[in-house]
Amino acid sequence: MARRQLRSVLNEFSRSLQECRQISVDAYNWSLPGANPHISRARRDNMTEMAFLRAFLAWEVFVEESFILYLAGQNAPRGRPPNRYAFPPNFKTAMEWVVPEGRQYAGWTVPSHVSNRAERFFRDGRPFASVLRSNQNVLEETRTIRNAIAHKSMAAKDKFEALVRTKLGALPPNTSVGSFLFTIVPGSAPPTSFLEYYIGTIDFAARRIVPA
Repeated sequence: MARRQLRSVLNEFSRSLQECRQISVDAYNWSLPGANPHISRARRDNMTEMAFLRAFLAWEVFVEESFILYLAGQNAPRGRPPNRYAFPPNFKTAMEWVVPEGRQYAGWTVPSHVSNRAERFFRDGRPFASVLRSNQNVLEETRTIRNAIAHKSMAAKDKFEALVRTKLGALPPNTSVGSFLFTIVPGSAPPTSFLEYYIGTIDFAARRIVPA
């Protein structure tokens, strides 16, 4: 039962990512130039942003649920279970224990915060700390992109534009989050869009956290 529960969390996450990939493929195909494209490029970019946001939310849910399940004593389908420092009697208690003092809920989007939390509850923070720290830069970039989609503040926009300049060397005119995500990562072989680059990273990280 324990194995099936963690496996189901991973499987649900994988299905969500596949759906997000399919949304972006549909958006691209429907916007191809022709006599009568189904959607405009602006609509294509909006759909791509929606797909990315859903992928990020799926990652956030995956990290939270897998963390709680490990803390509650469950094992991944493969590999050894983490060595716990705490032994909550049930799932509900495990959820309560991870909430920082003075907060109403635990955040799961900042990699360094989750890594530090993991080291409080598991020996060496396994399996979270090493995976999150080795992918911290990319995960922080995904958070920057997520914030640029979800928050229309100048701060979120400025951080996103700084990211684009870092990745592309300049900020192309009329760059939106969606158009950036469709851009090919410079030097990637085979050519890979930034959308697939980021989704692929969180997919790989999830499979290291819950090896199946």
